[in-house]
Amino acid sequence: MLELKDYQKRNLEALAGYLKTACEFGAKKAFVLQTGRPYTEIAGLGDMPYVCLRVPTGGGKTFMAAHALGACARAYLQAERAVCLWLVPSNAIREQTLAALKNRRHPYRQALESHFAGQAQVMDVSEALYVQRGVLDGETVVVVCTLAALRVEDTEGRKVYESAGALHHHFTGLPDALLKGLERDVEGEPFYSLANVLRLRRPVVIMDEARNARTPLSFDTLIRFQPSCVIEFTATPMTEDRPRQGYFASNVLCQTSARELKEAEMIKLPIHLSARPDWKEVVADALQQQRALEEEAAAERAETGEYIRPLVLFQAQPDRKDRPALTVEALRQSLQEDFRIPAAQIAVATGDTRGLENVNLYDPACPIRYILTVQALKEGWDCAFAYILCSVAEQRSARSVEQVLGRVLRMPGAARKKREALNCAYAFAASASFAETAGSLKDALVESGFEKIEARDLVAPRTDADMLFAPDELNLFSQASGTVMQPPDLSRLPASMRALAAFDEATHTLTVSGPVGGREVAALQECFSEEADRQIVERLCRRLQGCPAAASAPRKAPMRVPLLAVRENGVLELFEESFFLSALWKLSECNPSLSESEFSSRAVSGQAGEIDIAESGHFEARFSQEVQAQLALIGWEPGWTLPALVNWLDRSIPHPDIAQAQSSLFIHRALTGLMEGRGFTLEVLARHKYRLRNALEAKIAAHRSRHRQEAYQQILLETDLAVEPTCSLAFDEERYAPNWYYQGYYRFEKHCFPYVGELKDRGEEFDCACYMDRLPRVSRWVRNLERRPQSSFWLQTATDRFYPDFVAELNDGRYLVVEYKGEDRWSNDDSREKRAIGQLWADRSGGQCLFIMPRGSDLAAIQDRIG
Repeated sequence: MLELKDYQKRNLEALAGYLKTACEFGAKKAFVLQTGRPYTEIAGLGDMPYVCLRVPTGGGKTFMAAHALGACARAYLQAERAVCLWLVPSNAIREQTLAALKNRRHPYRQALESHFAGQAQVMDVSEALYVQRGVLDGETVVVVCTLAALRVEDTEGRKVYESAGALHHHFTGLPDALLKGLERDVEGEPFYSLANVLRLRRPVVIMDEARNARTPLSFDTLIRFQPSCVIEFTATPMTEDRPRQGYFASNVLCQTSARELKEAEMIKLPIHLSARPDWKEVVADALQQQRALEEEAAAERAETGEYIRPLVLFQAQPDRKDRPALTVEALRQSLQEDFRIPAAQIAVATGDTRGLENVNLYDPACPIRYILTVQALKEGWDCAFAYILCSVAEQRSARSVEQVLGRVLRMPGAARKKREALNCAYAFAASASFAETAGSLKDALVESGFEKIEARDLVAPRTDADMLFAPDELNLFSQASGTVMQPPDLSRLPASMRALAAFDEATHTLTVSGPVGGREVAALQECFSEEADRQIVERLCRRLQGCPAAASAPRKAPMRVPLLAVRENGVLELFEESFFLSALWKLSECNPSLSESEFSSRAVSGQAGEIDIAESGHFEARFSQEVQAQLALIGWEPGWTLPALVNWLDRSIPHPDIAQAQSSLFIHRALTGLMEGRGFTLEVLARHKYRLRNALEAKIAAHRSRHRQEAYQQILLETDLAVEPTCSLAFDEERYAPNWYYQGYYRFEKHCFPYVGELKDRGEEFDCACYMDRLPRVSRWVRNLERRPQSSFWLQTATDRFYPDFVAELNDGRYLVVEYKGEDRWSNDDSREKRAIGQLWADRSGGQCLFIMPRGSDLAAIQDRIG
């Protein structure tokens, strides 16, 4: 089964954590607690969780959504199965999603089934109109449709709300409390409709790309189904900095950056851009690039066995009656007649011509290399072999580019290739203005879900200077030209140097005339604001000096920080939890009793079925509790025995470190104690099995934590711990992948990388970062990212990994680690444990490493520790 990437795991764990907190505190408070941001409530949906996971194009949103349904069922519904309304933006994507989720060999279906023991059915609305009650009772059911198809104005939508004889059996034998909440006809009788069937089941709503689904009309439609929660997956949520009139803002729970996708090897970056006024020259460049990539792909296959056939997506102009246009047909004729491309290698995909239908582009026998379209690829089409976008169309908006650009970003096999050329995407555009084209491309990346700060660096000019460094082509003291991203301010050059450079605004070409020395190079670079352009200036000047591009000044070596390691038989191994988790312990010897505070009798004292709904149709008690109670009413399973309940609880509580013989005995004693010591009946315990599961899971976790603490302290006392350069972490810019970026006004001078990750532009941690940046003895520092064990610095504690806030290299070669703690948290158990392991790391380094946890605003302690 396809494994989740690290960033996908982080997002899904954040979702599960939020839903658990929402059960305790409600949707609004849980969101504020987890994100620190305000929560947008939707009128009519009460305190129902409605959150968004922001994932850029190419990040695997649908795969994550399939896993998210399992998290919703377990963490929020407290149920073994769920009914899901899976809403998509178009019929094309509906067909694609249905096909994938119905295919038991597809990763989406496998992800779905992994959370429900293989018991899942997927259907469209037409199939759901005949769904049997037994199917909903015994399996997880996913209904895939568009939001438009659920509106009354739609023909299919009307059927959803109409009574149907095939659904009558869903409403027999139900308690009055459940029937109260159903939609009724003018005579007061409930409709035997699919809408009411779904209302009974409180569906989880998954919204795939909800760009246009946040209007009042859309929410009015959702309210009719009384969903239990709504989870939105999109690249471009509605937020305060991305407003849209008449739309509600999304509650963005977590997001993913382009750097995270690149580090996870999901997408091809950067995008190399070339623009020329003559469209035939642009086509020729694209064809040449395809041939070069195909040669690289052949070499890649010879080395790794992976087959790739690079594709070119040609975006033509629409047919216009009022003026000539470079249409798909004209482009195809040119490819065949002017460039001798065989007809078998060309496919047309437009609204009228579907040349890709039933074609497997991944088949090595498929001859297609060139796909001609206008906008038909914007939805429902995906092929990771697409490497090159060649547009001869007019790019009037970022949206028009974004609709096709996303098709060349996905990395084949979601794995980095050995040939660097196969890790990038390529864009060629017929345009007289490089700047406008580059701007459209960057805007399109923002429309695809990337941050503006990232988009600036994700588009790189494809320059002649990158390809003309063969010794026999060097032309000393002559001229060198290359395309730059931004226009230079050549007025900043001294008068004596003005003849050195010329800039063509139409093509964005910079021409440098020799001879040039270091002073001239520096003066030219000062005319540019973008670092990428400054590097191009350096390459052009080195060419004039007779130096190849590779001879440019090397980047500063990565900062290597020693880690805490264990010395065994003269070999250093990273100190991690495996060293103390191997210690044996017996859960069956631990106290199994659950106190009133751990499992309250008051929460189960009411009679089953005492659930009420206000006349408005909204629950008056806590939303999550009432949803769980309603689902318990409709899905009650009588006939539980004590061994069966013990077995169910044992299967429902993850415990890979505990043998089943130990866990089942512990659970049996816990249940026996509840019945004999506190007067619970087996029926009551079975009815509240999910709350019981949560209580037992917390009890086992507490025993586990105590065992880990004891084993951890024993290891620290008995193990030879060392801190030496041979076991270290390298902070590398290529692997520095923040989830979000600092975008404040203060300009950090000493941060290792151009961008600072996951730092707010105000607050105490920001003040700490500014203080370090101004310290004279600090050579460079980095904002350490949490939960990045392969690319961030961490120290093992008894419970988890501790990621300090900042890591710095001092001028004298020592290393400084800083963990900021507010005055109110400095003395708690967690902070004491972090100070202890941090100081141990410093002590074992022989004076090479320093650790400090300043107490609140006492930032001067950092300077004092450095000495």
